[in-house]
Amino acid sequence: MMTRRSFINLGWLSLMNLMSGSAFPVYKHAADYMSDSALSFYSFALAILMLLPFMLRERRTAKLARGSDPATTRPLQLKSWLLLGSAILPSSIGLSWGIKHSSGSNGAILYLTVPILMLILAVPLLGERLNWTRVGTFMLAIAGTVLVSRDDLIGGQFTLSTLLGNLVILSACFGSAFFNIYSKTVLAHYTGIEVLIYSYAVAAVLCVVASYCIDVRPFYDVAQVPASTWFAIAALGGVIWGMSMVLYLWLLKRLDVGQVSVSLYQQVFFGVLLSALLLGERLRLAQIVGGITVILATLLAESHERRLARTAKAA
Repeated sequence: MMTRRSFINLGWLSLMNLMSGSAFPVYKHAADYMSDSALSFYSFALAILMLLPFMLRERRTAKLARGSDPATTRPLQLKSWLLLGSAILPSSIGLSWGIKHSSGSNGAILYLTVPILMLILAVPLLGERLNWTRVGTFMLAIAGTVLVSRDDLIGGQFTLSTLLGNLVILSACFGSAFFNIYSKTVLAHYTGIEVLIYSYAVAAVLCVVASYCIDVRPFYDVAQVPASTWFAIAALGGVIWGMSMVLYLWLLKRLDVGQVSVSLYQQVFFGVLLSALLLGERLRLAQIVGGITVILATLLAESHERRLARTAKAA
């Protein structure tokens, strides 16, 4: 039986996933009026402003508790910030470009591969063992992503741009998985909010460089950008990269990691639903089958990992 606390936790989890799931239709809309690098730059800049008060509050609390500022005694770890900031770019610029050439619903479904990719990347990055379950679930997840593109591949709507869009979205999933795994290497010395702010700062600088290199108009040329795009940027920076990440970190401390991980499937529901309501997209049978396939792969992987963890704890 679900208690009152369970319903409250479910509400927080749903709110967090609603915020995150809104990224897919928002990117689809905003990318029509602003370059991907400029869109990401303004989103990260706003997210930093959103998160900065939380970081300052954390530091004041830590200073009062320890009697000194912890920031003065920690390693700089510049290499880690460069890697984390670079990993965010596929999840912002890549996701924006991919959704623009594919669809918001495809982006939501393909992001189901992130938990599987995290298990695979944990092998080289965290030294975990590669087993047949991880390989098998990874292949099953890839099969699901192919199903998402099935109708485009065999139907009259297929274009090379659509296929490339789905592949770039998949690269964004790799970026998110790498960020989630590699960030563990710096969390021993930095708080979660500090990791976000420093990574966003590096990513914002890289967006400026990308804008100068590939954009026809530089990122600061925004005279023709409509108000609706700025509202989208406010949602991306303030809500998706800002508030939802703060809520995510808070929920990780409050709830079991497995409960939070399973709840992330709500992102797909909200992403597809909002894409249908705001963009007029419709879900096809192949997308549904592909999404179910990826969910099955992830559930098998998580079940196997939990079983290994229980065995190790018992030993």
